[in-house]
Amino acid sequence: MEIPKEQAKPSNLYDQLIDQYRLEAHITQTAVTDLYRAMDVDENRQVAVEILLPIFNTKKHYVDQFIEKMNKVSQIKHPNIVQVHQIGITPNKRPYIARELINGISLRQRLAQLSEQTAPANSIYALQIVRQLAEALELAERLDLYHYHLSPDNIQLEQNGNVVLVDLGIPAIENGTVVKAKTDVHSPYVAPEIQQGRPVDSRSQIYALGAILYEILTGEHPPEPGSAWASFSQSFSSQNSILQQKRPDLTRQTYDLIEKSLRKQPWGRPGSITEFLDAVDSAIQNERMLVHQTRGDTAVLPPIKSRRSRAILLLPLVAILIGLIGFAVWANARNQAENPTAVPIASNPDATSAQSTPTIQLPATSLAEPTSDTAIAAYPLDSTVLISNINLLAPADATEFMAGEAANFRWSWADGLQENQRFAVYLITENGRSLLGSISTPTADGTYSLQTLLPNSSSNAISEWHIVLEDLATNRDVATSNNRRIAIKPSPTTPTFTPTPTATTTATYTPSPTPLPQVEIFISSASLRQGPGVVYPILRFVYEGTILTVIGQDAGGEWYNVVLDNGSRGWVSAIACRWVGDTNGQNVPVAATIPVRPTNTPTPTPTNTPTPTFTPTPVPGGGNPKPTSPPPTFTPPPPPPGG
Repeated sequence: MEIPKEQAKPSNLYDQLIDQYRLEAHITQTAVTDLYRAMDVDENRQVAVEILLPIFNTKKHYVDQFIEKMNKVSQIKHPNIVQVHQIGITPNKRPYIARELINGISLRQRLAQLSEQTAPANSIYALQIVRQLAEALELAERLDLYHYHLSPDNIQLEQNGNVVLVDLGIPAIENGTVVKAKTDVHSPYVAPEIQQGRPVDSRSQIYALGAILYEILTGEHPPEPGSAWASFSQSFSSQNSILQQKRPDLTRQTYDLIEKSLRKQPWGRPGSITEFLDAVDSAIQNERMLVHQTRGDTAVLPPIKSRRSRAILLLPLVAILIGLIGFAVWANARNQAENPTAVPIASNPDATSAQSTPTIQLPATSLAEPTSDTAIAAYPLDSTVLISNINLLAPADATEFMAGEAANFRWSWADGLQENQRFAVYLITENGRSLLGSISTPTADGTYSLQTLLPNSSSNAISEWHIVLEDLATNRDVATSNNRRIAIKPSPTTPTFTPTPTATTTATYTPSPTPLPQVEIFISSASLRQGPGVVYPILRFVYEGTILTVIGQDAGGEWYNVVLDNGSRGWVSAIACRWVGDTNGQNVPVAATIPVRPTNTPTPTPTNTPTPTFTPTPVPGGGNPKPTSPPPTFTPPPPPPGG
């Protein structure tokens, strides 16, 4: 993205405090922020402060996205994700974040160092870098966070070898999707579907990881991605790939990992970050075995063999496969001729009727390149096909709601809800997918209901929602429903909380005879704060698996007022929690009182008070002079009241 010259100059913000942060030096300018090194005067530590560029500050929709996503990132505590300490506004009304300052170098700088070496980068070293990045992205996806600018510039390497991902969650340039690339500009880390204007998802991030791995191993950007048919044809060619020619010392698992990650069609890549991690682990294991072998009998690796011998072995298998496909087509045609009224195995997957018959949408079996990516994108070739037999009952298609209004979602499921499974209701917008609520308790009649508050909306755009049956033990989706449209209109007024000038005593929490709803922390750690927002001080941290009792929430349903086992109270972000038992939080009231938002108190400037000087008085007859003190200043007492 091109930045106007007047915006490319760092703002003159030195020698002033932004909240408790004193800017010390301008480090660089990213695509959307100015990056500064700063001192946290409260905590006495160095931090990094990123201030949104003025060109984006006038775009309310983008600013709202920036604050919303940074709030989610601030709840994550992971060694491979930079820690966000605070989100705020500068005196000139520009949003900013204060985050951890990484002591190390960027991957871009490390690539420059590797290019000066005579020997190529170690394969295990490269795979371990990408593996740490994939672990960070996998955790972020659980909170519906994606990296829109994944490249070596946003990857930091600490001195101990740890890899840290920065700029996670910073919104894309336009409405949740990356700006369509110009014809004369190509980023090697941006997947082809992203350059066409489609939103970022797991497979587009896998493409970026494959490009980064390719560059570490070869020092060059990968070639233009080829189609799945081109990859299949390559297996019958006597020519090795460009990667094999540049790095003939790698294992077959590493070649396959990179080739599959850089495919042009999203459905040809690994179906999820978890699947990608499994492939990385397999590649690391085989690379270690190769190193062990080369340290034994011979220290020189033979050049990699051409794929011709492999293709010859595959020819009989292909012939058998073609024969089986032909027999299956013939048998299916004969069966339809004998049973013209037979029910087809696939129907329209876009049908949204509550009484529709469950359908199965299978990928095409042809080896030729498909004419449409979206026709198969929902069902990757290497993952289990999901059966859409979750019948949606309510609300009806394109039902209109107001932001903050309670909506009742109802659906039916023929099979029983198993242990470690839950139904999750997701809202799908241009910014991605967000969780509205979940249910993990089975019902007798197979009908489920979830009542939840709808999030705030800044437009009248039509969104979509669907139900997903998730397996919490394996972190995989078991089944998913069809998408149904929903319209969420902006609220006419936004409630504001006016602080009371008089001090009030904190009410003592008394347990109610009626069981109160509980939530469980499902991320590694979350901050318990004094009020509903990151501007409030952190009271303590609560960790994964902690059960909290919910006694209230804020007006938007984004923060819960909770009570710990020891009776202490605080506020925790809703995105870090999931409901426990058969409750879904629909009866949680809005908190009666909200703590007063903290204000920034300016640091008092010390004034220099002159020190009195003692003048020695000469003593008659000699001797040591004695210092004399200035005469005491008489301060009249205050007048009596009424005087």
